[in-house]
Amino acid sequence: MADVHALDRMNAELQEQFPGWTIWFVPHTTGHVVWCAQPWPLINSTSAAHLAAEIIQAHTEAFAEWPALASVDDYGRAAPGIPRVK
Repeated sequence: MADVHALDRMNAELQEQFPGWTIWFVPHTTGHVVWCAQPWPLINSTSAAHLAAEIIQAHTEAFAEWPALASVDDYGRAAPGIPRVK
């Protein structure tokens, strides 16, 4: 397992490369590291119906406000450092 400073640097590089994502790592006592990512925004709602409407709204407005929800092509324009998906 890499030291925590090296893991923090890798995390910072990933966050720079993939804006709109929350990225973290979980070091385990066995020596391996699990990497995790979650698209932003986290949406909370008072009902299933409201949640569904907010998810649809998030995808509709994705490119402008939430890069992680944009299409791959749009995401490439918002984060030009990411590799193209072929």
